[in-house]
Amino acid sequence: MKKAFFFLFVVILFSCDSENANDCVQTSGDLVQIDYDVTGFNKIIVYERSQLIVSQGPYEVILETGENLVNDIDITVADATLSIKNNNSCNLAREYGVTKVYVTLPDLQVLRNSSGLAVKSSGTLNLNELTLLCEDTEEEDAFHISGDFDLDINVDKLSIETNGLSNFFLNGTVNELDLKFLLGDSRFEGRNLEVQTAQVYHRGTNDIFLQAKQQVTGSLLSTGNLILTEEPPVLNVEELYTGRVIIE
Repeated sequence: MKKAFFFLFVVILFSCDSENANDCVQTSGDLVQIDYDVTGFNKIIVYERSQLIVSQGPYEVILETGENLVNDIDITVADATLSIKNNNSCNLAREYGVTKVYVTLPDLQVLRNSSGLAVKSSGTLNLNELTLLCEDTEEEDAFHISGDFDLDINVDKLSIETNGLSNFFLNGTVNELDLKFLLGDSRFEGRNLEVQTAQVYHRGTNDIFLQAKQQVTGSLLSTGNLILTEEPPVLNVEELYTGRVIIE
């Protein structure tokens, strides 16, 4: 009887190390990298369970994951948007954070993080206009509203919209910044981001740290503060609740 149980255990163990195993008991398998021949996109949406690393240059998309997980990961392009979906949802037999996608593209206009993980840049992104999104205002629950942004950027016009738990760790330079923190507990760490002019709508509960050289306008409508590294020549921000403008 013991031999029978041992044999059954061995069979189950080896059957988990397969791309056809049940999702909950499936192991990742050996780490592999796969190149995707996709071009013609300037927008990216990354969904849950995949970490995105983005850089600037000629088009290149590389998936890094366990060999048993590849078949349940979809990387597609439609309407100039690269979509990254990892359908390996139940992972009792493997670690989190196995799947990474390295994307290189010449121009990035919109980046939506619905992954719950940090989107990172490799090198500086030099762009005319960039929009960062982590929100579900148009269609509730259509996207996850958590996932950080850790980026080095040199952007003329930067727009950010969030209503969840995303944190923004941004370094570099921006001429015009438009911040919309519609709800939630998102945090903006912009001490190392040199901004010329900023428009701020802050209805969240966390703080915004901002280095603005010329102008800051907007409104604070909740408990979150706007903390400035210096006082710009033009400062016109309404304090409509308990959040305050603070000069460090």
